[in-house]
Amino acid sequence: MQAKLDNRLLTRAVARWVAHITKLAALGIGLVSFSHAEPLQLHLGPSYAYPVTTDIPSDVTMIPIEKRLDWLKVRVGEYSGWIHIDELEKVPHVKRPEPAQFRYSPDPLVQLELSASTESALGVAANFEMLDQDVSVRFYHSARNSQEWNALEFGLNRVFRDSEKWSWSGYLGAGVGLNESGSGRWSDEGKEETLPIVAASTEISWKIDHNFSVGARAQTQQALAGNSANHGALALVWKIRF
Repeated sequence: MQAKLDNRLLTRAVARWVAHITKLAALGIGLVSFSHAEPLQLHLGPSYAYPVTTDIPSDVTMIPIEKRLDWLKVRVGEYSGWIHIDELEKVPHVKRPEPAQFRYSPDPLVQLELSASTESALGVAANFEMLDQDVSVRFYHSARNSQEWNALEFGLNRVFRDSEKWSWSGYLGAGVGLNESGSGRWSDEGKEETLPIVAASTEISWKIDHNFSVGARAQTQQALAGNSANHGALALVWKIRF
């Protein structure tokens, strides 16, 4: 009788030991899986269309800087970039800064800009987000002596480098140019003419404030009709974001 009782106690002890070992093994597998979790990716802008700037571990501390729709701009050490809020479920620690440091906008931001170029042309533009792309509508007018012309463009902006103090971006667009009567910009005969153009530019902007920046731009316009002339210029640009 005593032997049967001892066997039962031994069987229960072995069962408890096996269950304990199983739990430890499951926990170890979970830890290994977590340690091999895929890294998170920071993007240059608030869209998957922007290139990835860096990969970061999923167990780091992120500091939110700005929110735009479902995207959050964060700082991780010396790096900063945009991450979709769904990715934050993978992050165990997200440090929220003071309200003054966090800029939230439930709607897409609109950035207005003014420019003055070496061609004595003044420009106005609106930059905004459409279909997950940063787009720009630009209008230029020049009345230098008798060389009067106008141009209206629509194109895409792309950020190549973005930091807390400055950014480097590019633009590619197309539109129409109006050569006023007597102007030789796009007509050798000085005819009044409306013609298609393509345009490109690159610029470096310095961030004076969260919503205000000043930039230096190199730009060019290529006529696709008329005298097919190409005109390049340098411009100073002021930008304010709402």
